Amino acid sequence: MTRAMARMLLFFVVVIFCTRLLARVPVVGAIFQIPFLGFWFTAILLSALAAKLGSDAVDYSARRRLVQSLGSVDTPHHKGKLGALLLNQGRARKAIPLLEEAVEGDPASLEWRYQLGLARLRGKADASAALAAFDSVLAEDDDFKFGAAMLSSAEAALAAGFPDNALLRVGRFESDQGPSPSSALLRARVLKKAGRRAEANAALDELPGLFKSAPKRQASRSWSIRMRALVLRLFP
Repeated sequence: MTRAMARMLLFFVVVIFCTRLLARVPVVGAIFQIPFLGFWFTAILLSALAAKLGSDAVDYSARRRLVQSLGSVDTPHHKGKLGALLLNQGRARKAIPLLEEAVEGDPASLEWRYQLGLARLRGKADASAALAAFDSVLAEDDDFKFGAAMLSSAEAALAAGFPDNALLRVGRFESDQGPSPSSALLRARVLKKAGRRAEANAALDELPGLFKSAPKRQASRSWSIRMRALVLRLFP
């Protein structure tokens, strides 16, 4: 048996074991009890996890050196770069004070205000403050990052408890940029939050067609969106 075949067999066994394990988890376990579908979802999850762990292992030393070099220079630009780096590493709460300092030192920078909004949103620190940061960007450029700021502001509005306002923002994004898998999923979340279940499911029905027309650079996020859409559809 070749090494490649041995790895494939090992992966197959691990997927079967994990599928059976996940099937016992309350609520979400029902997904993994579905024949073949449960196996497929587990394989996707394990592949994504393995890819992330491998990437993190390779990049860890380089990221650490970069953090050290950026942290040694006390300028708004370097504070912003370090904050953005920490945000991309999933350390949103640690990124917030650095990005706040970057915004204070360079108030004209739309990038640092946008990154601060993302950090506040992802760190679940203050959705209203995140929305304010996004709105300060949109007041000067309502098409910032090809609509990313608008769509992020919609998510912040939803998190802040303003679903109607969030829906308006999603509509503005889709009017300007066209629907995308991310916007359709967010629209479904907003509609479900507002109790409009049928419309939410209709938004989820748009996803297969949107995936086909989405740019290839978004392919890495497709599995995440599909999983979140499935959970959104299955559970009230």
